[in-house]
Amino acid sequence: MLAQYIFDQIINTSNSNKVKLKLFKFLRTKLLSSSEPTVNYQFGNYNLEIYLSHDFPFNLKEKPQYSQNLGVIAEIISKKYPNLQVIDVGANVGDSAAIIKNKVNVPILCIEGNPRFLGLLEKNTASMSDIQIEKCFVGEEELTVTPINSLGTSYLEKSENGIPVKTISSIIEKNERFSNVKLLKIDTDGFDNKIIRGAEAFLRKTKSSVFFEYDPHYLSLQGEKGVDIFDFLVSLEYEKFVIFDNLGDQLITLSKNNKKEFVELHNFFNRGSSRYMDIWAIHSNDVDLI
Repeated sequence: MLAQYIFDQIINTSNSNKVKLKLFKFLRTKLLSSSEPTVNYQFGNYNLEIYLSHDFPFNLKEKPQYSQNLGVIAEIISKKYPNLQVIDVGANVGDSAAIIKNKVNVPILCIEGNPRFLGLLEKNTASMSDIQIEKCFVGEEELTVTPINSLGTSYLEKSENGIPVKTISSIIEKNERFSNVKLLKIDTDGFDNKIIRGAEAFLRKTKSSVFFEYDPHYLSLQGEKGVDIFDFLVSLEYEKFVIFDNLGDQLITLSKNNKKEFVELHNFFNRGSSRYMDIWAIHSNDVDLI
């Protein structure tokens, strides 16, 4: 009850009432220091149960465009491909699925391996039509990992007795109806590039748009240089790269010849995960989408 009250006060208080907001944000922080409660959040057509630590509703309140680019992109692609299917890697508690479904009702394969999120993902997507859940992590190779949780997000560490990681190809073998996806969304806090490389055969076949998080800090924690993914996608005939900041504002559209500019963006956003990019990579067959 207390968690829901604090949440409601933050969400429903005007951004101009800074004193009240500061008080309830402080109370939120204090409560999270000793517990991890969940709250109910009405987001568009869906009532989501989320952790109070999840920043999504608070960011969206302050920046109405926050994360909404995913839904807009899905809607754009669906106009060219009316039978659009989506794969959501790093589905978390179902907020990405809700973002998409609030814009366009398409089948979504939600992939999530973190036990902390799976129960809420299943609960939150129960009211959504055409949702399928695959309970695993995704990577470049088969291995096992342990999720490390931190304030509404998580990252993965290799471990001998952890949770299995599968490649996109092996997941699609089990879920054949999603073999011709046109939007692959990835948000996995540093494993994004590994997942893209592991999806090479899938991307060569489907030529799917890829919408992924690009955080130089988290990438470095996984031993990634980061910028190599640009060359990798270009080698698969991806031609356009629409760049957004982490608040959802569109910054620039790069072509396959703009590697230098991509490196400059990498350097600009390489600041300890305080800011990062989201990238919409578009295959040469679909440059008419923008």
